[in-house]
Amino acid sequence: MKKLVIGLIILTVFGCNQSTETEDRMKQAKIIELVVWKFKNGVDIDNGKKSVLKLNEFVSKQPGFISRKTALTEDGKFLDVILWSDLEAAKSASEKAMQNEMTTTIFNIMEENDMIFQHFELFNHIKK
Repeated sequence: MKKLVIGLIILTVFGCNQSTETEDRMKQAKIIELVVWKFKNGVDIDNGKKSVLKLNEFVSKQPGFISRKTALTEDGKFLDVILWSDLEAAKSASEKAMQNEMTTTIFNIMEENDMIFQHFELFNHIKK
């Protein structure tokens, strides 16, 4: 059931209208990075959301970055979907993030025990 819900969320996130330029960049995407997490107890959701948005500055400057979308469920779980040009770029960005003071400060307010972090190779993309 959990995998079905995650799959439906991904379809919803990617189903939004996109410009031609964005569509061209999406065609370059080979890797989907999926992260599901919640904040540690005591972290205010609104302040946490502001912190998570700060990650855009870091992620968007990484080689191979294509796009990032973040969503929130009613029960406080977050979904981060990041598209990368290739697996090496995705892994390199993750390694850099773990050595960056700003990003690790944000990661420290996330509950690591329940976090899902995976890379998927994109092999299908349809659009209506």
